[in-house]
Amino acid sequence: MVENEILRTGIYLRVSTEEQAKEGFSINAQKEKLTSYANINDWEIYDFYIDDGISGKNITDRPSVNRLIEDVKSGKVNNVLIYKLDRLTRSVKDLINLIELFEEHNCSFNSVTEKLDTSNAVGRMFIKIIGIFAEFERENLAERVSFGYEQKTREGNYTNTNGVNGYDYIVGTGELVVNEVEKDIVNRIFDLYLEGTSMLKIAKKFNQEQVPTKRGGYWSQATIKSILTNPLYIGKIRYGVGKKNQNKAFNVDGTQETIIDEDKFYKTQQVMERRKHFNNKKYPSERAYFTTALRCHKCGAKFHSKMSKKENCDTYYITYYCNNKQLSRCDCCGISHIKVLNEFEKYIENITLEPLKEIKPKKNNAKKQENILKELEKLEVKRKNLQSLFISEKITSSDYQDMIKIIEDKRQFLNNTLKDIKEPLEEEININDIQDIITNIKKNWDYLDTNERNNFITQFIKKIDLDVIDGKAIIKEISFI
Repeated sequence: MVENEILRTGIYLRVSTEEQAKEGFSINAQKEKLTSYANINDWEIYDFYIDDGISGKNITDRPSVNRLIEDVKSGKVNNVLIYKLDRLTRSVKDLINLIELFEEHNCSFNSVTEKLDTSNAVGRMFIKIIGIFAEFERENLAERVSFGYEQKTREGNYTNTNGVNGYDYIVGTGELVVNEVEKDIVNRIFDLYLEGTSMLKIAKKFNQEQVPTKRGGYWSQATIKSILTNPLYIGKIRYGVGKKNQNKAFNVDGTQETIIDEDKFYKTQQVMERRKHFNNKKYPSERAYFTTALRCHKCGAKFHSKMSKKENCDTYYITYYCNNKQLSRCDCCGISHIKVLNEFEKYIENITLEPLKEIKPKKNNAKKQENILKELEKLEVKRKNLQSLFISEKITSSDYQDMIKIIEDKRQFLNNTLKDIKEPLEEEININDIQDIITNIKKNWDYLDTNERNNFITQFIKKIDLDVIDGKAIIKEISFI
């Protein structure tokens, strides 16, 4: 809730016929108490929402609580006031849902009897407890949904409603129908791969030819691999592949029409297994220490690195490539590690600390701020105590208004004082940190080994904005963590 925003308060009241007879606490009695509570807090009463003679066991059968919910959603009400939690609902599940709805729509929630107010520590603690119940309920729901998907799959049903390349998912029936255009694309992918074209080159080729994807995006190596390994095309349905509990993964016979011949599919799996042994030799990744930070100035994508090493030689040759370049989505050229390193060292050497030194640190008023905050907490306790005394009719309305005025005046004075002395401590610390980082790197960079440079880049540098022009590395900006 934004500070000083007018609280348009919806007051909800409910009593069942049995409770009226047993407790004798009528709607009018609740209304009087809640109206007084709203007035002493200077809240604007938007409307009263009254369910008279109705049980609190559910929400659906109560017209006034549903009208309140709609007014919260539309923004007409941004503060809900009740006398007691069980007036709103006796269901923990409904209470969880209502509080989450209030929070989603930036609506405060207050209960007079339980002293529930989301602006204080007790109220916030209560919300956290409600959150624990909500998380427990969501986890139970997730388990039930997961079990449902697993069971449907075992029965031969496809459960991914987004569909997959080669098929259209029919909402309602859950049926997979062959998409003739996508069927030809899937077959072409298998044929190209068996002819010797790599997954990356297939993706690049399709992007160049502007072959449409299922959802209008770009082709990638991961997309090609998911198609080549999906048994859906030979009439199977898989479940649990790629999840944490791989022991639960399984394939079952589905009801969909096949797209790929079984011989072609299993031959593809064999070729993929053989090609694993012909992957590029892995070299120590810390040698390409700029990889984690480099970003393409043209398209914003990350860079990846490729390494090679001559036989009987300790020299590594490293080249950085924009990820989008390989997929024909960017025209940024590759650049060698040596050129990036030289540009990086030149950039760091030319950074001047003078603009940072001109920012004068302010006097540290942390102790004074701490004392003012303690005073404000004491005033809040006094205000709550006064409210309790008034609600319990131990002081008159006139006395309450006089005392609350004194407290509010002092609170306003302390808040103004606090605003005047506040200092941007975080900004100052960041400036000092950057000074230390730059000074440190200027002095010690030449003495750091490969592993130490890799650790430094990972720990202190968020992004290196790199452009490649006519074979030259141009660093536009370095952002520090």
